[in-house]
Amino acid sequence: MAGLSTVLVDTDIFGSLFVRPDRAGQRGHPVTAWRSALEGVRVLISFQTRAEVLAGVFIDSWGKRRVADVRELLDATPTVGVDSDVIEAYARLRADCRRAGHPLHAKPHNADRWHAACAIAKGLPLFARDGIYAGTPGLTLFDTPNIPPPLTGFQT
Repeated sequence: MAGLSTVLVDTDIFGSLFVRPDRAGQRGHPVTAWRSALEGVRVLISFQTRAEVLAGVFIDSWGKRRVADVRELLDATPTVGVDSDVIEAYARLRADCRRAGHPLHAKPHNADRWHAACAIAKGLPLFARDGIYAGTPGLTLFDTPNIPPPLTGFQT
């Protein structure tokens, strides 16, 4: 890959690669292929990923040391926060998806919509495994040749 590119990764990818790669491998996620695809690529997360990762840690009652390790990992990962561009992208995305009949507009996909809005607002491709992102208006997905495609179909 020529030059340094940047990609926003969603929570599933981030957690699988950086938080619990052991569990991801056991679940059949192509962790090695994902890591290879991200070689030389700057990885960013959205504020939504940070919140979801921390929520998972608290739900699973991780100990102080493991929580501190995850916080250190999150603090070291550039994070797209909520700003006026992200809010505008979110609002437009929800409206565009609703008009197009794309299921990303529905309430169950609120977190997914925030990931997509962060990527759109910052002009970044999104690296995600969820089929819900297929055909999302204005969203560019991270090109991952030689990796099995995302889960197909929309999940509602």
